[in-house]
Amino acid sequence: MRNRLPQQMPAGYLQPTFEIKQVKEHFIAFQSGIPVPTFEPQHRQTLSLNGVWRKQRFAADHDQSLAPRSMKWISEVEIEAEGRTAPQYDDSAWSTIELPGPENRMTGEEFPAGAERYEDGVWYRRTFQVPLNWLEKAVTLKSLGISYICDIWINGQWAGYHEGGFTPFALDVTPMLCEGMNGVSIRIDNPPWGSRVDMIPARVDTDFFNYTGVIQDLYLEAASTIHIARLDVVPQDELGHLIVKGVVENRAATGARVTLEGKLYEATTVTDQLLASPNADDIRASAVAIDDWDPRSIELEPWQSRVVIWHLHVQQPKLWAMEHPHLYVAKLSLQGEQLEQHDQLATQFGVRTIRTSGTQIELNGQSLFLRGVARHEEWPIFGRTAAWERIKSDLIQIQQLHANMVRTAHYPNHIHTYLLTDRLGLAAMSEIPLWQFETIHYEVQEQKRLADQMWREMIYSQYNRPSVLIWSTQNESKDVKLRKLYNERLVSDVRTKYADGRLITQSAAADQPGAHDESMKPLDVAAWTMYFGIFHGGTAYEGTKQFLEKAHSMWPDKPILNTEYGYWSRVDDSDAEKQAQMYRDTLQALLAYATVNDVGEPQTGGYVAGIDYWPMYNWYVNHSQWVQTMGLYHMDRLREKPVKSLLQQDYRRLAGR
Repeated sequence: MRNRLPQQMPAGYLQPTFEIKQVKEHFIAFQSGIPVPTFEPQHRQTLSLNGVWRKQRFAADHDQSLAPRSMKWISEVEIEAEGRTAPQYDDSAWSTIELPGPENRMTGEEFPAGAERYEDGVWYRRTFQVPLNWLEKAVTLKSLGISYICDIWINGQWAGYHEGGFTPFALDVTPMLCEGMNGVSIRIDNPPWGSRVDMIPARVDTDFFNYTGVIQDLYLEAASTIHIARLDVVPQDELGHLIVKGVVENRAATGARVTLEGKLYEATTVTDQLLASPNADDIRASAVAIDDWDPRSIELEPWQSRVVIWHLHVQQPKLWAMEHPHLYVAKLSLQGEQLEQHDQLATQFGVRTIRTSGTQIELNGQSLFLRGVARHEEWPIFGRTAAWERIKSDLIQIQQLHANMVRTAHYPNHIHTYLLTDRLGLAAMSEIPLWQFETIHYEVQEQKRLADQMWREMIYSQYNRPSVLIWSTQNESKDVKLRKLYNERLVSDVRTKYADGRLITQSAAADQPGAHDESMKPLDVAAWTMYFGIFHGGTAYEGTKQFLEKAHSMWPDKPILNTEYGYWSRVDDSDAEKQAQMYRDTLQALLAYATVNDVGEPQTGGYVAGIDYWPMYNWYVNHSQWVQTMGLYHMDRLREKPVKSLLQQDYRRLAGR
C-alpha cells in the first residue's frame, strides 16, 4: 500500500516525495505514502541503528542516482549492486564505520584539508534484531539526515528514497521486517556540488562543506498499527488560545474506532532536568487544568489517516520569551477496544506570538531587537554530525555572548538544536540551503520543486518550536524576478495549508540587486547580508549606513534585518585586528538605525530590528583551498579572537545589562 512505483517513468527530474493532501476539510502532509511524522523523540519502542556498519565506496552514476524512480530503475540498480541489497550478501571484506558520521575522513584539525573532500557513492550495510512483538506493530524508519540522495532496502526489499542532506524523512518498513535478524542496505550518492543544476545546494563554490553519508541519527520506531503520527500546536494570541491538531494514521487492513484524549503539563524549570534529555515526556512537571480538551472518538477505515482539531484555552498562560522561556508539554493518548496496544505522543511547545508592526518585530506584543550570532553546525572531528551535548555546549557559549538569536546557518540544523533553543530562550532563524541561486537554478526548481519539499520538511520538523521566530527562503540569490515568484509560492504554501504564525524572510545580498530588491515584497521582514567595504562598494560604516537609508525608503513599512556582518581573521589570525575594526564600523552603522539605542532602550524612528554576526566558529569550505576564518572562535571552540570580547561587551550593553 505504501510508496508504490510505476513500472517505468519518463525521463526527467527525480520527483519530490512530499505532498500535501486535503482530507475532508483539513490538510495532511504525506511523504513516501505516510503522514509526515513527528521527529521529536518519544517514549515508544525504538531501535537505534547508530553504531558499527559495513561500508564500501563506489563510483556512482550520478545521472542514474537522480533519475525518476520506477520498478525498472530498482531492477537495474539491484542488478548493478550484485547482491549488496540482499540480507545474505557477504560483506565481511568491507571496512567498518561508526554511524552516524561523515563518510569524509576527518583529521580534527583546522586546516584546508582537515576534512576529506569525498563527493561520490557509498554502500552501507548492517543487521539488526527485531523483537517478536514488533511484527504486530507499525514500524517506521526515521532518518534525521542522509546526504545526498539515498535508497534504502530492508531484507532485500526496496523501502524508498530521499533527496537532500539537511532535513529528516521517514519510511514505512512494517511489511518488510521479519522475526529475529534483519538486514538493511543503503545506497548513497553525493554528486559534487556544481555538477548538476537540479541539486540543492547547486553551486560549485558553495561556501560550506559537502559531507557524504548517514550524517545524523537513524532509528526504527514501533507504535500500534493505529497511532498518532503528529501533534501540532499553534498559539493564536497571548491570552492562551491554541489550535491543536492531531494526525492519526491507520497502518492496517482493518478499520477501527479509537478515542483521543489530551493532557497538558507545564515543563520543569529546573535547569539540569530541562537540559538533560531531548524527550518532552522527561521535562513534564505539574498538570495544567484545561476544560475544553474533550476526548474525541473517530472512525478509521483501513489505511486511512484522519485529522482531529481542538480549539483550546490555557488560563493565565506563562508566555515563552527569551528571558523566561516557559514551556508546556502537550500529550495525546489513543486507545480503542479493538486495539491490542495503545499509543501516546508528547511534544513541547510555548505560548507566544510573533508579528510585525510597521518597522518593529514584536514578540508577545512587545518590540524585540534581535542580537544574533550565526552558527555552522560543524565540528572539526565530527563534521556536521550533531549530538545533544555538542549542540548544547555551542548554544550555551552563544548565549554567554548576550546574544538572544541564532541563525542556524544556510540549512536546517539537527532536530535537537531547536529543542534546545526552546529551552535556553534563544530565538532561531531557520533557512533552507538555496545558496546563491541563479536563473537556471530557479527555472529547474519551477519544474522539480525540490526546494518546495525542503521548505516543507524544515517547517514540519520544527513546527512546534516557539524559539523559531523566522523562516528564511534562501541566501544571496540573484535572479530577482524568479526569486520573487519563488518567495510568493512558499509564502502562499504556508499561509494556506499549514499556517504557523511565524515571520518569513530571506537572506538577500545587499548588492543583488540592492535596496530596491522586489523579491522582498511578499515577505514579512526585509533582510540582507551586508558586507560593505568587503564584497560591496563603499566603506563598512558609510556603505552600510547609506544602504540602510535606501532600504528603508524602499520598504518603509517593513522591519529590516541584517542577516550577516563580519570579516575574516586568516588562519594565523594575522587580520584579527582588521576583523575587529570592520566589526566596529559595521555595527556603528547598523545601530544608527536600530529599533533600540546602544543601551537597549527603544529608539524612536528605528527600523533595523535585528543584527546577526557571521559566524560563531570558523568552518570548512567545500573546495578545501582554505578554512573560512570569519568566526569569533576557532573551530576548537576554545581559541577566541579579539572581536569576540568586543561583541560580547556590545551585546551585553544592547541587552540593557
